[in-house]
Amino acid sequence: MISHDPRTTAGTGLSGEASLPLSIALVIPVGALLVLLGLLLFPVNLGLIPFSPDGQLGLLLVIMAIQMLALGETPMGQYRRSWLLIVIGIAFAAMGVFSCIVPGILTDVIRQLLAVLNIAGGAILLTKRFLPMLQGAAEPAPLPPILKRLLGTLTVLNVVAIAFGISMLLPGLVPGMVIAGIVVINGLLLFALVSILLRIN
Repeated sequence: MISHDPRTTAGTGLSGEASLPLSIALVIPVGALLVLLGLLLFPVNLGLIPFSPDGQLGLLLVIMAIQMLALGETPMGQYRRSWLLIVIGIAFAAMGVFSCIVPGILTDVIRQLLAVLNIAGGAILLTKRFLPMLQGAAEPAPLPPILKRLLGTLTVLNVVAIAFGISMLLPGLVPGMVIAGIVVINGLLLFALVSILLRIN
């Protein structure tokens, strides 16, 4: 006999249903990927282990495509999930998968694409956040501490995104160890962002 008691399906502890919004759940694997990638870049730069830039760039592009398709989330902010955005997400996913399977063909194209998206996205979001404050004559209303932490975390994330984009656009400009540190910091900031958003929710 099948029981319809919700207590038998909800579970408790680790088997219980996680009340985690999809938008936040998608940030967690991105943060884990960036932290792992950044940590692996340290021995890569020391020549201790091999490295596949095509796999790295392809995976980043696929995750970005999933965020676009599921939530309308792009590096330049969140938008309505229009058919145009869905087509762009499918194209990004196809490019990322192709790069992972067939290395060496789309490497430079994807690197430049991710660089431009990170730089433009970080700059646009910083401008949207702080330009109204600079133009406003009145003093901004005081924010609760949790919202101040959210604003600070988002600002640092945008700055790190710009730095990451510049390092990808000009690969010889920034030392490899610095790039590894930037990637780790980016991932840790995403975990901090998840923690703050869960508290706000």
